[in-house]
Parts: sequence; structure tokens; C-alpha cells
Amino acid sequence: MVQPKLFDTIVLGAGWSGAVAARDLAAKGHSVLVLEARDRIGGRAKTWSRGDVKIDVGCSWIHGYKEGNPTRTIAKELGVTAHLPKPAEGVIYGPEGPLSSTAASALRASLSSAQASLKTPHPAPPPSASLASALFSSTSPLFTSSTPKPSSDVQNTSPANPDAVPTDSAPAPPKDLAESFARTLEIGLGLKLEQASLKWAGWESATSFAGSDAAPEGGYEALVKKAFGPVEIKLGEEVVSVKYADGAVQVTTVSGETYRGKTVVCTIPLGVLKQLPEEFFFPSLPPARKETIQGTHVGVLEKLLLHYPKAWWPNADTVGSYTFLPTSSTPNENSSLAEIFSGSSLVCANFAGPSLPNSTPTLLTYLSETPARLLLAHPPEQVAKAYHEFLIKRFKPTSTPPEPTEYALTDWHKDKYAYGATTTPSIVSEDGERSPLDFKELSRPLWDGRLGFAGEHTEMDHRGSVAGAVVSGQREGERVARLLNRLADE
Repeated sequence: MVQPKLFDTIVLGAGWSGAVAARDLAAKGHSVLVLEARDRIGGRAKTWSRGDVKIDVGCSWIHGYKEGNPTRTIAKELGVTAHLPKPAEGVIYGPEGPLSSTAASALRASLSSAQASLKTPHPAPPPSASLASALFSSTSPLFTSSTPKPSSDVQNTSPANPDAVPTDSAPAPPKDLAESFARTLEIGLGLKLEQASLKWAGWESATSFAGSDAAPEGGYEALVKKAFGPVEIKLGEEVVSVKYADGAVQVTTVSGETYRGKTVVCTIPLGVLKQLPEEFFFPSLPPARKETIQGTHVGVLEKLLLHYPKAWWPNADTVGSYTFLPTSSTPNENSSLAEIFSGSSLVCANFAGPSLPNSTPTLLTYLSETPARLLLAHPPEQVAKAYHEFLIKRFKPTSTPPEPTEYALTDWHKDKYAYGATTTPSIVSEDGERSPLDFKELSRPLWDGRLGFAGEHTEMDHRGSVAGAVVSGQREGERVARLLNRLADE
């Protein structure tokens, strides 16, 4: 029987980390094969397209564009322009309607001060203490007037939050509004504040890329495709086993095809790693690795897009985003669609505004864990209809607005090739078993270096971001290249 071709490296997954590792290894002259379970390239980079309208519903921004994010360098090398958004007003809607600029500034100032005060607290609180326990305590700066300090935890140039943090002292906001506004943090964190560890709050901000954001023209999905270059990619090849024996790694797919490589770089998302059967890897993963995979948290962040024939919402040409604070109690599994929307803190990016070029009458709403899980129990067309009705109630237009002509609702946490958005900051734990070192553990190679791991979940300093995926791909590309050179000399 003829043995399959022996590749220098087989990369599992055609997302960002796979693209970077594959292109770097191929550029060094190594033979590389990429196996992707989906029928498209990009992984969690996905772009909604209608003609010239392209809106990312997966990863969206090159965070830290001016602060050294290597994704900027890749985009420039590939001739892809990235746009820094123009400043635009962000309007906050309370239960009674849009807040005054003074009231909105007070909310932003108090939340920024609270975040700054809780960043990597010392002495360290117990590992069971949550971010919510401190953020909502009676002494929290969230409920007092203050002069905010800049916080790298807030992505101020995103359409989801386009405003610069105010620098003047602001009066204390009403407690209920402050709490509701603080819940918008759950969007970026990917988990409830009660799950986030206080001990590790803000830990990544010392090294993560933050400050300025930029949106790649044409969307992230197209950029990932370009990043692969001429590397061989096989789509629709879901891997079912990875085995190491006799100096080679054998990869078998659901179609029955078998591929052999001297090395393998696994970029399978953490949410999927959690679901893999025990026999997927042979030899089996060490117990410590298995525990870390199961214990490290994967977050929920979904996006709901409504596209209209024209922009009918207030000040559509000047506003960058709308934040809706709840008008009813926190929803649960028995809540109606209307109650889910009315009881949640929502951030809605306005793509008809001036932030980015090629404006379009489209609203993109970011959904944190609670509303996301509840909404995805319903058909997307019903969710879109209910949200349109919710917008009418909150915006109160003077005439009947047009119905949306297109809609999209992501389902990353149900997607069998993702099972979640990205990893979250370290979560609470009884005995301190969860920490940022989990992400370091997930990056460590096995099988004498023949099995490597990449992806945002393997980057301790940049987890949960495109930067983490890119940096991990660069790391594994360099490590595997060194290993291949050593093997060639033996």
C-alpha cells in the first residue's frame, strides 16, 4: 500500500492562527497542508455581504492598530486598507428615552473610574470573588462622582462604543442606570460579571493591544483568505483523529482520507476541543491539559444585524451607536422576545453614521450572554421582527418606518466548529485553579514538539482577540520551523 505524501506540517483549521502559521512555514520552504472542516476559509472571521455592503459578524476590528498589533502589518503587506473610525456621538437610552449628554457622561465617567480602580487589585482578593461583587458594592466608584482615568478595558473607537472617555468630573449617576450600563461590559467580556474573576480583572491590559481600532476594508473574512497565499487548503475535511507513531503524525478526516505530517499545528477552537472524544488524540492528552481545556471558559457574544431600505432612526447621519438600558426586569427562559430585548443592556452600532466609509442603512447589535442564549432559542426571523418592533418602541419615530429587508443572527455558541465566541478572562474558582496561566498551558506543544497548538485561546497576553490568534500563529510557525530544521539535521 502506498503511503500518503508526508507533509512537513499539517495545520488543522483555516482561521487566523492557521493562516499565519501556514504562510510563515510555507515562506520558509516547508510543505504545508491546511485541513478545514467548514466549506469556507476564515473560521470565526465571517463577513455579511450584500453587494458593496460588507459588515463583519465575527471578529471586526484590528484592536491596537497604532499600538503594534501585527495584524496591521499583515494587512499592509497584502495591500488591504484599514479604516480608523471617525469620532461620532454615542447615544444612551434610559427607560424614559435618550439621556442628556451630561447624564451619559456621568455614566461613562463612573464606569471608567470603577474599571480603573478594580484593575488587578492588591492585596489580591480571594479567587472566588467576582468582578460583580466589587463593581456593585456600596463603595464602588460606579456609584460616586469622579474624574475618570483612561481604561484600556474600554474600546472607545469601536462603533459599539465610539466616544472618548470624558475627562471632566461628572456627577454620580442613578444607581439603577449605573448598574445597567455596567452590564454592557458583559458584551466584550463574553460572560456575566458574576463569573469574571476579580483577582485577575484587567490583568491583560498591561500587554494587550488597545487604544486605536481599525476596520479592514472588505471585511475580515477576505483578509484571512489573502493571508493564506498559495498554501494548499482542503475545505470540508473535518478531522476525526490525530495519531502519532513511528516519527509521523497521521490525520484522518470524516471522509476517510488520511494525511501524514512530520508535525501538526492544531488551531481547533477551545469550545470544540472541549467536545472532542477521548480517542481524538493518540497518545491521549495529559490529564493536566484535559483539565485546563475543560476549565478554561469560552464566552458568548452574538450579533444581530438588520438591514433597511433607508435609515429611519434618529440622527442616523451623526450618531455612531445607540446603547439601550433595560426598561424591565432581567429576562429568563420564560420571557417573550419583547421581554428579552426590554430587559437587556444592548449596544447597537449604526452603520449609516459617519464612523466608517460607505455608510449603509444597517444596524448591528451586540448581544451579551443572557439575551444571546435566550434569543437563539427562537427562529431568527421571529427575533428580527421582535427587535424591529423593539427599536420602534425605543426610538419612537413620528411615522411608520420601513421593515428590514435583510437580517442576520449569529449563532457562534451553537456552531459545532466554534461552540462559542472566544475565551474570556479568567473566571472565579474556589481554590485558585483558574488563572491566566491556563492560556499558557493550552499553548504547550506535545509529542516531542510534533503536536503544536495555536489560536487565541493559547495566548496568555492576547487571548480573546485576532491579535492573539495572529501572535500564536507566528509563535507556532517559528517553533515548528526550528523543529523541522533540527529533524532535517538528524
